[in-house]
Amino acid sequence: MKNTFIILLCPLILTGCGVYTFSGHGIAGIETIAVEPFDNLTAEFGIRDDLTDELIDKLLNSRTLTIAGQANADAILRGKIVSVTDRPLTFKETEEVTENQVTITVEVVLIKPGKSEPLWEGRLIGEGNYHYRTGSPEEREEGIEKAIERLVQDLVNRLTSDW
Repeated sequence: MKNTFIILLCPLILTGCGVYTFSGHGIAGIETIAVEPFDNLTAEFGIRDDLTDELIDKLLNSRTLTIAGQANADAILRGKIVSVTDRPLTFKETEEVTENQVTITVEVVLIKPGKSEPLWEGRLIGEGNYHYRTGSPEEREEGIEKAIERLVQDLVNRLTSDW
């Protein structure tokens, strides 16, 4: 009798818990978003496409907002890459640089089609550290990739969390 009661009670307990998620619901009334390619105000070649592609990929994977064309979107995201800077982070005792940091700064604005007042606008910064061994472009590219990842993650969090 006791075992039967436990067997009958388990499904009730398990179904009563429901499904819970930590992802936000985003901005009220925004379910679809168009992402314009970011303007690049820097001399950094290829960063515009890398940033825009990474952002679209993250939004697609988050499944909170649907990517759409401008004609069908509830909101349009526009951005510009304002700066890309490098600075040394760590040094050897001989004052040789061992690690650098790339900082990417963007300005973004989210608007409803046909409206001039933004739903949200802001300046975001992404930083990426990389080991400095030979000064090769590949080493620096590693830092740029990390900075873009962090920048995009911050932007997606802001777009998909409750405000």
